[in-house]
Amino acid sequence: MIKLHDIDHVLMGVEDLDASTHQWEDEFGLTQVGREGRQSLLACNYENPSLILQQAAKPGIIHAAYQLAPGFSLDEAEKHLKEHRVQYTRSEAGVTFADLEGNGIQFVEYRPKQGQDKFPREWRQTTRNHRIGAPRRLGHVNYLTGDIHRQVDFYLNVVGMKLADKLGANAGAFLHIGADHHVMAFVNTGDAHFHHIAFDMLDWGQIRQSFDHLAQYGRVMPWGPVRHGIGGNLAGYVRLPEGDCFIELYCDMEQLDATHEPREYPDDRHSSNVWGLLPPRSYFRFDKESIEAERESLQSIWEKQPALLGD
Repeated sequence: MIKLHDIDHVLMGVEDLDASTHQWEDEFGLTQVGREGRQSLLACNYENPSLILQQAAKPGIIHAAYQLAPGFSLDEAEKHLKEHRVQYTRSEAGVTFADLEGNGIQFVEYRPKQGQDKFPREWRQTTRNHRIGAPRRLGHVNYLTGDIHRQVDFYLNVVGMKLADKLGANAGAFLHIGADHHVMAFVNTGDAHFHHIAFDMLDWGQIRQSFDHLAQYGRVMPWGPVRHGIGGNLAGYVRLPEGDCFIELYCDMEQLDATHEPREYPDDRHSSNVWGLLPPRSYFRFDKESIEAERESLQSIWEKQPALLGD
């Protein structure tokens, strides 16, 4: 059985590497900590790069990478994938493969914390230009799926995650590695698509400040603020059209202990947002018409909504 430690990074394809790097630094507060050929390495704070941008003809998410547990080698990961008859490639970076709907996955070796990294962030000292208001860390990723049962089975048995909770019998599933309620999740919409990258923030005050900042760059927050019933986290979502996905900023995630047993939440509004509204339908769509309707809040105008969103 494969063993994981945590999420490591997300690899995203971009058309203009320099412009995208500055965008992530200026808008989302990440810091470039390295440049390797066609890749720009960005970190939230002191940790290893959590977002890697790669020059690519087709923008979008290429893979989500996970650290193997201490003592579990890439050779053992290869053996595990062979036993499950999963095709993969091996490189210096790690072992790369895809799930049943073509979403990229990579296993990388465990990287032990060294030096100041062993201590809380607030205690450390640095001369590096950390950006005020930066996320604390990469938290999780989320996918839309057309085959939730097979996908969940794949991530439990092949990728090595654990089931945290379910939304109804078929509507959604949340998987974890450590104490965080989920490190990845599926929403069963009938179609496969990467949905969002989520960054852990200090508190709601920092999230508010970040969305005030992003609004000055013309970013649109289609859903939020919300308090999720499943996971318990406070969150807000901003669309990233050039990445064909959303970015979630969240805090206050439920922490699971070793005795946790998966729960099945009812598939209702309260499980998604205990404060009120469900997301607009455009939240689950990535076509130009829905994005434009979302930008102008046309989904809130009943007379406009059916024609614009394809009903």
